[in-house]
Order: sequence, then structure tokens, then C-alpha cells
Amino acid sequence: MDDVTASWRGRRSLVTCCTGFLGSAVVRELLARGAEVVGLVRDRVADAEFARHKLAGRVHVVHGRAEDTFRVHSALAVYEASGVFHLAAADPNKPDRATPLVLEAVRRFDPRVPVVVARPSPAPDVAPVSVAVPVGVARFGELFGGGDRNAFRVVPATAIGLLTGERGGGTSDGPARDFVPVRDAARACVAVAEALSSDPRPRVLDATFRSGWVATDREMAAAVREAFAGRPPHLAITDPPANPFGWHPAVGPAAALAATIDWYREFVRTRSFGTPLAAPPRRAAA
Repeated sequence: MDDVTASWRGRRSLVTCCTGFLGSAVVRELLARGAEVVGLVRDRVADAEFARHKLAGRVHVVHGRAEDTFRVHSALAVYEASGVFHLAAADPNKPDRATPLVLEAVRRFDPRVPVVVARPSPAPDVAPVSVAVPVGVARFGELFGGGDRNAFRVVPATAIGLLTGERGGGTSDGPARDFVPVRDAARACVAVAEALSSDPRPRVLDATFRSGWVATDREMAAAVREAFAGRPPHLAITDPPANPFGWHPAVGPAAALAATIDWYREFVRTRSFGTPLAAPPRRAAA
């Protein structure tokens, strides 16, 4: 057993949106390190996602919403959680009600328990996040990998289009952004939690993680097509600034895209969708 695994062995963490794209990756990372996971599941329909992610029976399931302070506090108390990963995505068109309520539940339970949230980068500051508990903000550009069901994003759209013979993804350039494999993003979230646990005073630890794989939609779609054809993807890999905690992607773009395509190949083959693919987000009125 290495030191990294030993530090998590037997520890319990509460994960909101535990069947989501990043949430399920964090659950897998925690389980791989020997931790116990308490998953906050919104409804019975979401239960089916555990079977799809092959996590059924490996997670302590609590039914409730992140906006329910009492329910979150109860889950923390019953399972004596030592960390929280609040990974429910906030609707950009609505105020973020859940995060302050989760933080309040943690404060009532134990103000030393660290809370990790994930946010896009660049993005506005986390304020008005309370600093009554240790809060870690893990920031990423655009996540990609197996399990992403948001079909309006370029990697799922291109992969599914190639596998079904339909055209999709990469029709316009759009802004260039840093693409991060979701498994590596999960490792980053755990690293933030570890840093907070080593110094559990109320504060906000804001950490941005960059892979250096910068591309527009058109360029990323071309990279997915090259990986699909078994050719090395041509991405303009830049040297990112030094990442926090020595983090870096565990594998290169070719291996990351190949694994992503393999996931979508099985996804398309079985049509085991569980829930519909996400629709594009509504834009706020001008």
C-alpha cells in the first residue's frame, strides 16, 4: 500500500452529483484509493446511473438534494464524513443556491471538514462563498472523457458522429480552451482535498489546473477524428504554468482520446443511455 492510498484508506467523503460526469470520476478515484464514498442522489431515476457506472453496491447512497441543508447535515453526521466534494453543476442562468447551503450544513457538522467544488476557468470568483469552512475551488478549462453525456460539447458530438455515421462537432472554431481529461480532473479534486485536510482552517484555496492541450472546437474535432483513425492527434500542446501540487495529466492526448472513443463505442453499441443526453444550455436573455 503506497502513502497516497494509505492516507485515504477508510476515510468517508460525501459526493454530491455523484452520478454526474466529474462526480462519477471522483467517486472512482476515491474508491481506488481505498476511501468510502457517501453519494447524495437526487431521485430514484438517478439510482439507475450507479448501475450504468458499475458503482452499485460500492457507494453508500443517500437520497436528497444539495439544497436541503438538513439532509446534507444528516448524511455527514450519520456517516461521519471527513470531506465533501460538491460537484453539482450550477445553472449559469440561475443563482447558485446549493453551494451556500452545503457549506452551511458542513459548518454545522464540523467546520474543519474540507469542501471541494469545481468551477470553469476562467470564471468569476467564488464569492459570495462562505469561508466558515475550508473550501477548495478546482478550476479547469473543458473536461472530456468517457461518461460525458453533454452531446453539445465537441468531443462527445464528434465521437458519437464518427461511430454512428452522422456528422457532428467541430463545425466552427470558437474560442480556444484548455482540454483536461476527466480522470485527471478527479485526481486534481482529490489533491485539493488533501491540501485542505493538512491545514483545515476556514479559507478559500483556489487552484487552476491546465493540461496545456489548447484547441478550438474545430481543432479538437480534428484531433478526435485522427485518434479514431488510429493516427496521432495533432494538438497545439503548450507548456502550461506550473500546476498546483505537482499535478499533470497521467497520459498523453493520444491515449486519453483513444480511451474516450472506446467508451463512446461501447455507449453507442449498447445504447445504454439511462437518461437522455443533455440539451444545450439556454442562453441568458440579452
